[in-house]
Formats: sequence, C-alpha cells, structure tokens
Amino acid sequence: LAEKVGDGVDLVLTSGGVSAGAYEVVKDAMTGHGVEFGKVAMQPGGPQGCGRLELGGTEVATVTLPGNPVSSQVSFEVFVRPALRAAAGHPAPERPVVTARLSGALSSPAGRRQFRRGLLDAAAGTVSEVGSTGSHLIAALARADCLIDLPADTTSVADGEQVAVWLL
Repeated sequence: LAEKVGDGVDLVLTSGGVSAGAYEVVKDAMTGHGVEFGKVAMQPGGPQGCGRLELGGTEVATVTLPGNPVSSQVSFEVFVRPALRAAAGHPAPERPVVTARLSGALSSPAGRRQFRRGLLDAAAGTVSEVGSTGSHLIAALARADCLIDLPADTTSVADGEQVAVWLL
C-alpha cells in the first residue's frame, strides 16, 4: 500500500477490524499513523475510524468501517457515500429522504441514532421494518429498499407515526 499511496490513491477504505476486541488488525495497524478510532452514537455502525493515513511520508484520506455487513453498509451510506458524491461535484450527494407512516411500532435505544431496514409502499405512503436489528443479518438488508431513520432522542415510534425514510 505504501508504494500505491503516492500513485494516485485518493482514499483508503476498509471494513472490519476496528472494534474493541483483542484482534482488531486494522485498528492495530493504523493507530499512531494518522487514523483515529472511536464510537459514534449510531446503530448499526458504532465503531468507526478516519483520518489521514501516513505512509512513507505521504498521507491519504482514510475511513475505516465496522465489519458486520449491515453496520458497514449503513456507515457507508451515512458517512462515505455523501462525501464521495460531494467531492465529485454531484448536485445531490445525500440519499433522497421521504416521510412515511410506520406500519407497526418500533422501539429504539436512547442516545443512538438508529437505522432500521425497511420496505416502502410509496402508493400507500407507509413503511415497514424488514428483519430485526442484528447487524450481521444481511438477508434483510438485501430485501430492503430503504432505511428508517430514528433520531437519537427517539425511544419508541407508534404504529402509524410519521418517520424519515432514506431511499436506497
């Protein structure tokens, strides 16, 4: 990688190895080389890292995403995708967001912005959760066409209540 950084690499993007476990290889390798690691108040996708990786006297922008598939995808959508599109000059770097009525009640942990996988029925103006909250359960992500965005101060949403929905 050190040889390639000076050769037109604009971004190093990794997935996995950034949590608090004993063998977090990405975190171990990049700590002390310009990349900072921490947790964000988001679920899924709490552990993150970013900075300017210093390799052989050259620095390159670096983002490290969590390893669980849903955490990685949601983190990419929240942090990386909009930044890449903005850097490319895209006029609308964010995912389109609509409002829909929730089909079924949801609960959410206090203090964490939560993104739930969902299916939007645009004709009816409703959205329903797909699967459960496990960040390793990728089948629900494959079926989802949107993310239900629950703010950090929300602990419950009643059936029929309006929610923000990120279109995938």
